[in-house]
Amino acid sequence: MNDAIIRVIVLILAFTIVKTFPVPAQESDSIPYRNKAVVLPFASYTPETRLMFGAMLNYQFKPRGAGPETRASQVLFSGIYTLKRQLVIELIPNIILSQERWMLDGYYQYSFFPDSYWGVGPDTRSEDELDVEYRRLEFRQLALRRIAPQLYAGPALRWNRLSRVEFTNGDGEEVPPARIEGAEGSTLTGLGFSVRWDKRNSITAPTKNHYLELTALFYPELFGTTHPHQSWRLDARKYFDLRNDRKSVLAFQFRLHATAGEIPFQEYALLGGREIMRGYYMGRFRDASAAQVQGEFRQHLFGRFGFTVFAATGEVWNRIQDFSLNNPKFAAGAGLRFNLNPDDPSNIRLDYGIGRHGGGLYVTIGEAF
Repeated sequence: MNDAIIRVIVLILAFTIVKTFPVPAQESDSIPYRNKAVVLPFASYTPETRLMFGAMLNYQFKPRGAGPETRASQVLFSGIYTLKRQLVIELIPNIILSQERWMLDGYYQYSFFPDSYWGVGPDTRSEDELDVEYRRLEFRQLALRRIAPQLYAGPALRWNRLSRVEFTNGDGEEVPPARIEGAEGSTLTGLGFSVRWDKRNSITAPTKNHYLELTALFYPELFGTTHPHQSWRLDARKYFDLRNDRKSVLAFQFRLHATAGEIPFQEYALLGGREIMRGYYMGRFRDASAAQVQGEFRQHLFGRFGFTVFAATGEVWNRIQDFSLNNPKFAAGAGLRFNLNPDDPSNIRLDYGIGRHGGGLYVTIGEAF
């Protein structure tokens, strides 16, 4: 791991050559906003992907006619290839229309993803690990209309298809598909709703106020879903600008994911990843429900650089009466930040997290939350 960390740091320093394409700024009330597009070849690292290479376009902008009352929108497009033979192509638009009347959040992805699977439940063992390969095509879209100051609601749509799924054990022997729900592949079409209370001062690097979102999705057979079920997600975040200068920030997040019905293996509530419980491989533990909470202190150092320290805990369970703290899961770590856009902060982050069941390095774009 130490050699990998050194390679990543060298590559990040070598690849942090940012070319900015200025776009004519839109003006409102004589206050200009400079739209900015950044093209960045990059190397990154997470426990799920190991070392990965690729390129990213980060476009921060305001629609025509938007003034200082409208936060900047962001569109991220990236393509990566990893040392685990994974290929991921993503488009992530987070668009805020003029006067913040509408928020349009999307996620579009194609991936070929060799991965790991330890089974379902809070007490799976390291020796339970299986290798899994699959192709995924996914579309998610929210269209949220403002119904009160900082309060939005609207429809949510998700389509997901997993194909060419193959499980193998440590000896390379194929595991019979009947042992794992969804091992034959799955097609999901979900329709639901989302409610969001969003008072953050920025969507890329918030420093104050709060964010609260509840999203419910229903996957009925009527829509062609192979595994009918329901999914509920709650995401709550709070930010404190300790000195009122955007340089010292204390942030907290609580995330709850609950599912019910016929759940394919990739649709269970997952613990860990690059956004929460850093230090746990994403999906190291999974079950019908998961709750996770984290806190992070973010401090500006000088110029474009900053650092963070963070800690988190969480658990997965099937039924609420099964919830137990006999196998506690917690993680902590620290990281560095490099700001790509001084006019409207958007960071490269390098985090190292250590958990009770492992650890990992994360090098990626954007704050964890």
